[in-house]
Amino acid sequence: MTWIEIFGYAASVLVAISMSMKSLVKLRTLGMIGSGLFSVYGLMIHSLPVFVLNGFIASTHFYRLVQIRTKKEYFEIMRVPDVNTPFLNRFVHFYQDDIKKYFPDFTLNKLKNPHIIFLFRNMVPAGLFIAEPRDKETLEIVLDYVTPDFRDMKSAHFVFGRGKKIFGSKGYKRYLTRASVRQHEKYLKKMGFRPVTFHGEKYFERAI
Repeated sequence: MTWIEIFGYAASVLVAISMSMKSLVKLRTLGMIGSGLFSVYGLMIHSLPVFVLNGFIASTHFYRLVQIRTKKEYFEIMRVPDVNTPFLNRFVHFYQDDIKKYFPDFTLNKLKNPHIIFLFRNMVPAGLFIAEPRDKETLEIVLDYVTPDFRDMKSAHFVFGRGKKIFGSKGYKRYLTRASVRQHEKYLKKMGFRPVTFHGEKYFERAI
């Protein structure tokens, strides 16, 4: 097998992997890279149709990514009064399998005095944020969930950007949260959380 063939297979694998992505941004990004490499592969084997077709696909992915990044969207927060709210229970039940991947210990029944917030994005329910007081200045995030279609960090930046207005006015100064899976830990670090020890246990912390 020549290195050109290996290059072509690698491009094919990237395109195939992109099709398995639930996140539209990841799908577009991997699809753009894979198609771009496949277009280069077309030049290597002197195949104009392969070069043109995949170049067009890569350009389309790039154009759609720019649209996603620059599109003006409408965000809105809705407070939920208590855990017995029907819509809250329907939402958690519908996404329970995906929620368990990142928050395996989460259950509505364990909540005692939660602050519950739904995030709507263009009037579509995109995320659910739940935190409980640990003391007068500390909120522990027990759920910070965004549905698969909206995992491009915009939702997270909006929620945490509004934190001072929502929670700071109540006297809270910091968030605490746990990370049960590696992917969640990486997300927390991107959002400015740092590892700390609280009452002898490992948490992640950031200012509100």
